[in-house]
Amino acid sequence: PTRAECSDIATAIYDGADAVMLSAESAAGSYPIEAVTMQRRVISRVESDQLYRAAQTADFIQSTPQKTATDAVTLAARQIVDTVRAKCLCIFTERGTTVLRAAKGRPPAPILALTPTRRTARALALVWGVYSRVLPLQDHMVDLEEVLVDVTKVAKDAGYLVDPTDLAVVTAGLPLGTPGAANVIRVVPAVGPDEWPDVLCYPDTEECV
Repeated sequence: PTRAECSDIATAIYDGADAVMLSAESAAGSYPIEAVTMQRRVISRVESDQLYRAAQTADFIQSTPQKTATDAVTLAARQIVDTVRAKCLCIFTERGTTVLRAAKGRPPAPILALTPTRRTARALALVWGVYSRVLPLQDHMVDLEEVLVDVTKVAKDAGYLVDPTDLAVVTAGLPLGTPGAANVIRVVPAVGPDEWPDVLCYPDTEECV
């Protein structure tokens, strides 16, 4: 790409674009690999800029959330990810609405979108920071502990949870499969369910994690 095109890419990222593309260079140009490689370098350089991160954080702080459970949960999850330095934010979603809201906050960790719908997974591939996985709903998923076990396994397989001390922040709407019903947040250690405290999976106890 030319210097002007590189400048356009950088400007789009600073302005908060979810995705950019080089149509002519990557589709019909003589150097498609080099063009996309340069595009990736520009994106990485911009997103590592402290001014970019400061601007994204300012937009998040100044944004006015809707008075809904989904907004409350996603905003809280973003703050938790930042506080505990979680390796990923895992979100169960039916249509992708909760994931879109979470991505708008530009969390400092990848968003792992878990959806039973292949169409939703494909659409979310264009959203900033989102990596989708198709996870069909199973009968055992009515139990919160089993849901968290499945999430941990997917996050490990995707390479986000490596060390036993790695943490994932999980949001979901129970019962699963109910659109727009985000009402659960959990901080899940990678160590596995055998080491999880009971209050992580059973919120009806006196304590709540």
